[in-house]
Amino acid sequence: MPRFKYVLLSDRLKSEINLGIRPPGKQIPTEEELASRYSLSRNTVRQAISLLVEEGYLVRVQGSGTFVAEKAAAAPVRPASPVNSKSIGVVLPRCTNYIYPEVVMGISESLFEHEYAMVYRITANRIAKERQVLSELLSTNIAGLIIEPTRSAWPLLNEDLYREIESRMPCVLTHAALPGFNFPTIGVSDAEGAALMIDHFVANGHQRIAGIFKSDEQTGTGRFRGYGAGHARNHLQVDENNLLFFVDEELETLFTDANAHRVLKALEGCTAVFCHNDEVVSRVYPFLERHGRRVPDDISIAGFDDSIDRQDLKPLTTIENPKSGLGRAAVEALFTLIENPEADVSMRFPPKLILRDTVKNLNA
Repeated sequence: MPRFKYVLLSDRLKSEINLGIRPPGKQIPTEEELASRYSLSRNTVRQAISLLVEEGYLVRVQGSGTFVAEKAAAAPVRPASPVNSKSIGVVLPRCTNYIYPEVVMGISESLFEHEYAMVYRITANRIAKERQVLSELLSTNIAGLIIEPTRSAWPLLNEDLYREIESRMPCVLTHAALPGFNFPTIGVSDAEGAALMIDHFVANGHQRIAGIFKSDEQTGTGRFRGYGAGHARNHLQVDENNLLFFVDEELETLFTDANAHRVLKALEGCTAVFCHNDEVVSRVYPFLERHGRRVPDDISIAGFDDSIDRQDLKPLTTIENPKSGLGRAAVEALFTLIENPEADVSMRFPPKLILRDTVKNLNA
C-alpha cells in the first residue's frame, strides 16, 4: 500500500533526529524550504511537522520557528518505519561525526525520493559489531544493502556473511572494494587525489613531504599509494622515516604530548605534510603550533575530503569528497542493480583540488 507523502517526510526527519544529524535544540528548515527541497506542497510539509510535534520530536516556538525537542536525544536509533520490502539496509562505521552525517543525508534524501525507508546500522569500525549487524540484517526482509566494510584494508574476517549477502541480495559498497566479490563500489579516486596533492606541493617548491596515513582502511592504503606515485612522477624519493601510520583506536591519542617524539620524528626535515584526511589535519595542526611550528609559515599541510570548517584553523587545502553526492550515487547504483543485477554500476568520483591557505609557495 502506498504511504502518504507527509508520513514519508515525517519518517525521514525522525530518522535524521534519531541518528543525531539534527541534534536536540537545532532549528529545522522552514516549511517553505522543506517544500522546495523535496518538491512537496506546504500543506504536506505542515502535516509532517504537526505529526512530529504530536510525537514529541519537534517543538514550535512562537515567532522563532520549529526546533528539535530536547528529549529527542533519548530516542533510540531504529528504522524510520517497519522493516519490509520497501526498506534498504545501510551499514557504516559511524553516523554523527566527520563525513558520515552528509553521506547519510545523501542516502536518506535519495531513498525518500524512491519512497523507501532506511534501516541504518553502525559498526563502530569493529569486526564483531559488523558481524552482529550483518547477521541481523540478513534475517530481515530488505531489498538491498549499502555497506562501508569494517577495517577494509585488513583480511576479510566476516567473509562468510558477505558471501551470503552476495548470494541473496543486491549490495553496493562505499569507499572500499572486496577482491573476489562482485559487489560494485562507489567512492573517491583516493590514489589519484593523493598524487594530485603531491604535485601541488612540488609545484610550490616542496621537496620533502611527510605522510600520515590510516593503515586499516582502503582509503588510507589508496592515498598512501597515491603519495608514492606522486613522488615517483616528480622524481622524488620517499623516505620511510617521514611516514606515520595509525589505526582507528590510535587517532585520539596519536597527536598528544605522550606521542610527540614519534610525530616530530616523522616530520623532521620536512617542509610539508600530507594527511590521510581533514580529521587528521584538525589534530596535527594544533599539535604543530604547540610545538612551535606555524602553518603554513614553518610547515605546509593538506588533507583529503574537504570536511573541516573551524574558526581556529586556517582554511585548509584539501581534496574534495562529494559526501552527500556519494550517498546519493550509492542509492542510485543500488536501484539500478535491483532492476538489472548484471549492470556495471561501480564509479569513482574524480579528485578535485581545493586550494586554500595552508600550503606556502616556497618559490615566491
